[in-house]
Amino acid sequence: MIFNSFHIQDKALFQQYLQDGGRVCEQAFANLFAWQLDFGNRWTVCHDRLIVRSSTGAPGESNKYMLLPDVRTLHLPDIIRQIQEDAGEYPFCLARMSEEDKHYLENLFPDRFMFDNHRDDMDYVYDAQVFKTFKGRKLAAKRNHVNKFKSLYQYHYEELTPDLFEGCLRLERQWRAEQHDDTGLLEAEERAIRNFFAHYRDLDLIGGALYVEGTLAAFTFGSPINNNTFDIHIEKADVRYEGVFPMMSHLFAQQLPTQYQYINREEDLGLPGLRQSKLSYHPLRLEPKFSARLLNDDLRGIIRLWQDVFHDDEAFVHAFLSRYYHPEHAFLRREAGRVVAQCMLVPCDSEMGRVGYLYAIATAEEYREKGLAAQVTEEAVAYARGNGFAAVALIPANDGLRHYYARFGFEPHPFSIRFTSDLDLGTGDATKDYPMVMKLQNKTLPAREIVCMPEE
Repeated sequence: MIFNSFHIQDKALFQQYLQDGGRVCEQAFANLFAWQLDFGNRWTVCHDRLIVRSSTGAPGESNKYMLLPDVRTLHLPDIIRQIQEDAGEYPFCLARMSEEDKHYLENLFPDRFMFDNHRDDMDYVYDAQVFKTFKGRKLAAKRNHVNKFKSLYQYHYEELTPDLFEGCLRLERQWRAEQHDDTGLLEAEERAIRNFFAHYRDLDLIGGALYVEGTLAAFTFGSPINNNTFDIHIEKADVRYEGVFPMMSHLFAQQLPTQYQYINREEDLGLPGLRQSKLSYHPLRLEPKFSARLLNDDLRGIIRLWQDVFHDDEAFVHAFLSRYYHPEHAFLRREAGRVVAQCMLVPCDSEMGRVGYLYAIATAEEYREKGLAAQVTEEAVAYARGNGFAAVALIPANDGLRHYYARFGFEPHPFSIRFTSDLDLGTGDATKDYPMVMKLQNKTLPAREIVCMPEE
């Protein structure tokens, strides 16, 4: 397969494939075009499917392949074979699939893939009437914000046109300076906004700008995903104006062509404030984006051992491995081709620096008392030390295991460990999630909880 860069003239081809079947924000041509440099987006046609390949080139990152409009084609076996050839020795995943896609893939290739549906990535889809009217008891707070805005400010709304772009970029820079989130992602977003603006008309973008006493207070724009769903790509506002976001959303929705019955406001990226805000508008549904990763012998062995020892359900194990498994971070012992002992290392960002969280340490019942768990644990610690980690940590499930890990140099920490992940990486009982920590550098342990952000 030969993959191509995105050009404006490719838009008609994407519209042909997606006019009835587009579903999530990553399928909007404007998004694929504007973000192509940061996400490595490329496209090709294979049989009756349009295929988008994405990869940032980060070490250990899997190539992601999205089939448009979906994976449900009789040509799927040959398409997957060609994707495997394109990926070469590197792992890959099929991305942004619907639940129907997942079931189709499972039935066609039993025990060939593991699946994940990451809550942070799910799109928020709303009935467009929600924003046009804010009617009903559930939306009373939004209605009150809009009414408060109208009572406080002299405002006017304009269609977003190229002569307003420079003011929008100034507002975006002001907004970005006030954020404390991932600066790399925010800088990438600013580049994407410039790409959107540079090709605004050709991308069929529709936008609006809200002014208060002549000063730009908010702007937004988006494009269609399909014939009845409109995607909001960007919405920025000066929050010093009370109720500015609901007001902007309300005015923009009223200007949308009536053919768009649904509004997609994209994902929340796991950011608590953004999640709370999107939920407060009461979405019609959260649109899933399943990923499927090809299983190999090691992954099958890990899954089998994990479930034999911990009895976790398959969906949880698949989700963990889809997000955090990397061959360098999986320390295994095999006998006759079977995985009989394992220790998973999850690199995490924390107040201390980079921490290696050791998880799912397990030994098959008939291989216990042979020192295998000690071997894989020591290998994981040695890896973390050799790669400059500040510390390693784990959460023993009981007092017996606390005594066991103390032999390696792990020391109890009096406060809890908290993960910024929707997967429970602790014991299943937050009141028992007290870690043991081994410092690998001269770093001060946090006085209270350790907050760990797993690196996916």
